Amino acid sequence: MGKRVKRSSQLRNAKRRKDEDSKLQSSVFSKIESDDEISDVEFADGEGEKDMMEIIEKNEDEDLEEYEKKPRAFVDPNEGGEEGLPIRTMDGTIKRRIIHKVVEKNDEKDDEEESDLSDVNEDDSSKQDANTEPITEFNEEDDESYKGLTPEEKIIKTKEDIAEMAEKLIEDPEENILQLSRLRRMSTSKNPLTSKLAILAMVPVFKSIAPGYHIRPLTESEKKEKVSREVAKLRFFEHHLVLNYKHYIDLLAKNATKVSSHPKVTTSDSEIGLISTNAACELASALRFFNFRKDVIKIITRRIMKKPHNEHEFKIYKKCISTLEELLIEDAKHGDISLEIVILLSKSMRKRNFNVDESVVNILLSLTILNDYSPNLKEHDDAPKLKKKDRVHLSKKERKALKERKEIEKEYMAAEQTVTAEQREKNQAQILKMLLMFYLEILKARPDKLMAAVLESLSKFGHMVNIDLMGDFLQVLREITEETLLNKDLTSNQVRQVLLCIITSFSLVANLPTKKVVVDLNKFVDYLYTLLPNLSLDTDIEFSHKTLRLLDPLANTELNIKPSVNVSTKAELLLRSLNAIFFNSKSGSNRRALAFTKRLYSVALHLPEKSSIAVLKFLDKLCGRYGELKTLYSTEDRVQNGVYDPEVNECERANTEVAVLWENVLLDKHYSNTVMMGSRHLFNNAK
Repeated sequence: MGKRVKRSSQLRNAKRRKDEDSKLQSSVFSKIESDDEISDVEFADGEGEKDMMEIIEKNEDEDLEEYEKKPRAFVDPNEGGEEGLPIRTMDGTIKRRIIHKVVEKNDEKDDEEESDLSDVNEDDSSKQDANTEPITEFNEEDDESYKGLTPEEKIIKTKEDIAEMAEKLIEDPEENILQLSRLRRMSTSKNPLTSKLAILAMVPVFKSIAPGYHIRPLTESEKKEKVSREVAKLRFFEHHLVLNYKHYIDLLAKNATKVSSHPKVTTSDSEIGLISTNAACELASALRFFNFRKDVIKIITRRIMKKPHNEHEFKIYKKCISTLEELLIEDAKHGDISLEIVILLSKSMRKRNFNVDESVVNILLSLTILNDYSPNLKEHDDAPKLKKKDRVHLSKKERKALKERKEIEKEYMAAEQTVTAEQREKNQAQILKMLLMFYLEILKARPDKLMAAVLESLSKFGHMVNIDLMGDFLQVLREITEETLLNKDLTSNQVRQVLLCIITSFSLVANLPTKKVVVDLNKFVDYLYTLLPNLSLDTDIEFSHKTLRLLDPLANTELNIKPSVNVSTKAELLLRSLNAIFFNSKSGSNRRALAFTKRLYSVALHLPEKSSIAVLKFLDKLCGRYGELKTLYSTEDRVQNGVYDPEVNECERANTEVAVLWENVLLDKHYSNTVMMGSRHLFNNAK
């Protein structure tokens, strides 16, 4: 052992001397040897040698100082390695062994690259799953079958190809499903004619081959399992059908935004936009239970937010309105379509700050899902939870079978598009909540064009309002009515707006429990009493949007759609308001009945024939409920205090008890026999 230690110490000393020699060669001595002046010096005497030694020492000190200032850089050759077991060499020495991880580092880099590639592939595969087939535009110049043809021949061949592909798809869709991809690519052609023909041809194709249910995507386990040839063929057909339908809907959504009012839109682009919107309306009506229904409805809702600028756009606009109304009317059993339409309409109108036409808001009046909904009444009580001792004992195997059976039933119901009573009631509650909040936002914003439509809608759905929102609604309605009545000269729309506010306020409190909640509506009674003289001078009191009449040649000739729901005349609204006060609520009283009877007789003198007859019928009904009205027909002297004030706008201060209905004498000489007989009938009943 001593020899080995001695040998290793000798090797270390030899190595240290070798390193020192190499350092000396690279510093002072190398410079001296390369210096020509110093090498040629002749030492004549001892002084020269002494001077030479001083120069050498000085240069050596300077070089040593610079060397000492240089940083020491030591690189451990064993860095990054692991300590292994020592080995013995041939000469008997023990050598340290370091294991470097060169291979492992490369493997890590390879693993990172593979993971990055896998992530990219996963992203591509996810996009591939959504859009397995890339969207490529159809170019006739690249198609060999169209080369060498004149423009007329190209048009004829395009029509023939589109007709042939559509015919094959309708005859045998499963065998010719790949033709649908080519037909869809032709709809993206830069040639406007080819694009129009392909878009139009795909509408009847999809209506013919698309099923009336939702096609769900396959799970990973279903994709891996082995299936028969028929099932594989059906899956291939459904996959390509849904894929091409999605691309087609995206194309329609892109084209439908092109309107003639945009400066960069050409005439052909505008025509393609109209065709695409028309196709969306057809698909929304025919394929309402197929995939991507919400995307199709979104195309229609975005289109109706824009005002039409010509007759062609106006026709498409009316078709979009009628399509949405048809969907709402026919969705009385499920409610999911109605919920999607309400969400999309409310969201789109909020983005435009309610700057839309009245007909857009009137679409919501076609909601039939809320006809049998009563939020204040609970139709079924929750079944009490069974106690553990009353439950039927099931084994573990039976519980597992029951769970599997419920999952199968759930999938079956989803495939059949069936909606349970709980789901339907949940849809109704969501629709009503969103609808009322939407109407409240419009009332607070107070757009002039939408006030009548919103109030008409509230008069229909107002009885479903809960107590939390009722105070906000009544406050807004009161403010709107007061601000409107401050104007001396009321327009026809303003009169209609006040009447709708009165009707809406009474409909809001119609179904409230009177024992628990008491709401004072005296202000709205006075508002109607104040409005009666204005109604007597309204020449359009019997006219509505449905009335057949000649157009005013001096009126504005802008394109306006006539709403199909909000068609009540002001005479009808007046009678509804009177019935709400005296027959459908507890706001009626003897003093109010006397005041309204006197003023209604004055109004009937100026109303048209039909309106006068309707007012007299209401007065006959009112006299049957309030017997004190008979005193107004008497001309005999009676003891009363004060005089009647016809100009005051408050029922309680008019002092109608001392008045006499002298207007009945004038109505007895009316040109209409029906009005004359009605006035005599009222006078005879009062005796």
